[in-house]
Amino acid sequence: MREIKKGEIYNIQFSPSTGHEYQKLRPAVIISSDSLVKRSNLVTCIPFTGKLNNCVETDDILVKKDTANNLYQDSLLKLQHLSTFDKRRVKNYIGKIDEAVLNSIKTKMRNNFEL
Repeated sequence: MREIKKGEIYNIQFSPSTGHEYQKLRPAVIISSDSLVKRSNLVTCIPFTGKLNNCVETDDILVKKDTANNLYQDSLLKLQHLSTFDKRRVKNYIGKIDEAVLNSIKTKMRNNFEL
């Protein structure tokens, strides 16, 4: 498997899950720092949804499909669904988000956690 890096998009196996947690194999962006990914068996990510009508939270980020991210369609990053998983749940590489989206994640996460 390739070396996982911050800002990359992978399919991640979210199941098994319970309640309102995301389920099944779905794309997610890695937000763990590169140094943390190297020294840990865990990785933190934010899932995407293709259901654009679910944009009800002010911390959702619309990501337009492009040749760098290789998403199947325009999608929402759902920041309130931040998850940490064992690296064995990380499956195939999809693409990479652009720096503007990564900066938006950082800003919104600081606000969400009041950092």
